[in-house]
Amino acid sequence: MVAISQEHFSALKRSAVLPNGLRLAYVEMGDPDGVPILLLHGFTDSARSWSLTAPYLATGFRVIAPDLRGHGHSDQPEGCYTIPEMANDVRFLIEALDLAPTHVVGHSLGGRLAQAIAERWPHLVRKIVLISTSAALRERRGWLWENIRMLRDPIDPESAFIREWCSGAVPIDENFLAHARRESAAVPSRIWHSIYYEQLAYDPSPLLQDISAATLILRGKEDMIATEEHQIQMKDAIVGAKFISLPDHGHNIHWEAPERVAHLILTFLERP
Repeated sequence: MVAISQEHFSALKRSAVLPNGLRLAYVEMGDPDGVPILLLHGFTDSARSWSLTAPYLATGFRVIAPDLRGHGHSDQPEGCYTIPEMANDVRFLIEALDLAPTHVVGHSLGGRLAQAIAERWPHLVRKIVLISTSAALRERRGWLWENIRMLRDPIDPESAFIREWCSGAVPIDENFLAHARRESAAVPSRIWHSIYYEQLAYDPSPLLQDISAATLILRGKEDMIATEEHQIQMKDAIVGAKFISLPDHGHNIHWEAPERVAHLILTFLERP
């Protein structure tokens, strides 16, 4: 495996215009003839969120990591930022890039989108991996809510909140984190607010029973955002789902332990 610099990762960006008129940026690497793996990043991240993990996945697979609407280099429309609408963007991208059927790996918000895609369009999906995510309603309380509702533009990438938001339970490459902080801070506050607000009213849990794809749920045991209780509920609702919890790791486990997380993903995807 050859590591990819953050600068080189940025240079890999290309874009596709979807049937709904939205332009999504994405990074592609690996074997163009390989089985596709679609990597969906978390709230206010970008395709860069996968830059530490994707090189381990690229051998033998076709790896695609988009910037979701409102994030990174993709379009930032005034609306809307519901889970169904953002999942529909991903459906259009799967069809535009001829990825179906594809494995779908989602972190946090990306995991909610992976759930939605597997529920609504099962023919597009092979297996899914849900990292540091849940199917629970967001709440109007807690550290994340209190900080998001106070955000105003311009957002300082070196503020205490952004530094904590883009961090881990173990040390992470600082050059990567500096890029991640700048990209999260570049997301307008209206989009931070909109995505969080939309999830206050969206309850995906009743649809989990519709997921037929083989499912792996990964979490860091120190994750305070996607709780173990919520993830066990998700595991119990998805028929046959496998659950793995990594001790001493937090919400951003694919940043904290990229090689280990990639190994767990590949072992699951390659299993018959």
